[in-house]
Amino acid sequence: MIRLLAACLLAFVFSSCLECHEEVWLNADASGKARVNISLPIQAAQIHGGEDGVKSMVMKYLETSPAFTTYSVLTSTTKDQLKIELFVTFENALDLTHTTHTAAFDELPGPAKDLIGHTQVGLQGADLNFHRKLDLTRTILGSVLIPKEQLKGQNLTTIIHLPKAASSHNAHTVADSGKTLTWITPIEHAFREPINQTFTMPLPIPWFIIVAIALAVLFLFGLGFYYIYRRKKMKLSVLDDSQS
Repeated sequence: MIRLLAACLLAFVFSSCLECHEEVWLNADASGKARVNISLPIQAAQIHGGEDGVKSMVMKYLETSPAFTTYSVLTSTTKDQLKIELFVTFENALDLTHTTHTAAFDELPGPAKDLIGHTQVGLQGADLNFHRKLDLTRTILGSVLIPKEQLKGQNLTTIIHLPKAASSHNAHTVADSGKTLTWITPIEHAFREPINQTFTMPLPIPWFIIVAIALAVLFLFGLGFYYIYRRKKMKLSVLDDSQS
């Protein structure tokens, strides 16, 4: 009974407001950038050293993740909330899958790991397959006991801008002719079942580069044939002169 009461208390305290809005822009060459805004109860931050402690922990994670080429972390506090704004850039989106296999990631508190989730990105033929799973069902002990009214209006939002329209996905809304995918999950649902975000995108083919390379190859072949032709013609000319 005591454990149940403790679980209820933690659930009510730490779920007073938990929101996350993340947006990712992916370029055709696999580079890109991302912006993440998180709002969480100040009581949860105080467990990990308050605003300075949380910022230091996030900075350490970014510094030890080679996938991020640049990054910045801004934090601010109100009476009962800690707001965190992250901005990162990366050169290869495929490298982001390794950011959850570092020592700094292992040192993050459980709720932070759950919010980052686990991502798998792979190539299959001419397609890029993306799958991300976030499981917040164990983030807050006793979260299933939180009344839905208390969590109303709190969401986890993910927006991904693709260089080419997705051929399949499970996004909640789509814009820009299929190139912008948006998942909006009420926090009450996230506390009760895992979140899965998936899409498949045909790989962008840089035709102008291919055409340029093809023209360069044709030019080199033509130059080579012309050189051979000139040498052969010169040999025949020398042979005719010697015979005459």
